Amino acid sequence: MSETFTSNAPNLSASAIWALERLADVRYGRDAPALGWSIARELVNAGFVSHSAHGRSGASITPEGRTFLKSRK
Repeated sequence: MSETFTSNAPNLSASAIWALERLADVRYGRDAPALGWSIARELVNAGFVSHSAHGRSGASITPEGRTFLKSRK
C-alpha cells in the first residue's frame, strides 16, 4: 500500500520536507518553527499541513503528512 501512496505523492522540495519533519518532531510542540509562505503553501496544497481558520496559531501536521513521513523511512 505504501508503494501506491508514494507513487501518488506530490513532489515536495527538500525545504518543504525538512519543514514537515520539524513540524512532526515532538520536541517542538508549540515552539514549532515558523514556515515561510512558499513552504507553507506547498505543504498546505499537498494536504500535509493545515492552518486554523483564524490563522493565529501555527501550522499543524495532518494525518496525511504523518503518513508521508512514515513512508519515507
